[in-house]
Amino acid sequence: MISAIFLAVKLLRNAWIALALVGCLAIGCASTYRGPKILGAVGAALLVGGGTTWVVGERQNQGGTANVGLVTAAIGAAAVLGAAGWLAASVACEEDPDCPRGEECKEMPALPGRVPYKQCVRRAGK
Repeated sequence: MISAIFLAVKLLRNAWIALALVGCLAIGCASTYRGPKILGAVGAALLVGGGTTWVVGERQNQGGTANVGLVTAAIGAAAVLGAAGWLAASVACEEDPDCPRGEECKEMPALPGRVPYKQCVRRAGK
C-alpha cells in the first residue's frame, strides 16, 4: 500500500516536470495567437501524460493512479477543445483592423448554399 502511494507521487512529480518543460517550450514558440497555442500545447501534454498514467495505472491494477490519469486526460481534452474554439474566435474578423499586424481580413469561400466567412490571413508577400 505504501509503495503504491510512493509510485503515484513519483508519477505525478514526473508529470509536473514534463508539463513544466512543455509549457516553457510552448511559450518560446508561440508568436501570434499566443494564448490559444499555449493552451493547446498544455492541453496536449495533459492529454498524453494523463493517458499514459491511466494506462499504467490500469495495467498495474492501481485504481487511484488510473483515476488520476483519466481525470488528467479529460482535462487535457477539454483544454484542447477550448484552445480550438479560442483560436477559431481569434481569427474571425470583419475588417483589416480586427487582425494582428501583418495579416489582413479575407473572405473565405463557402460551399454552394452556405454563408462565406471572413478570417485573418497573412498578407501576400510576407
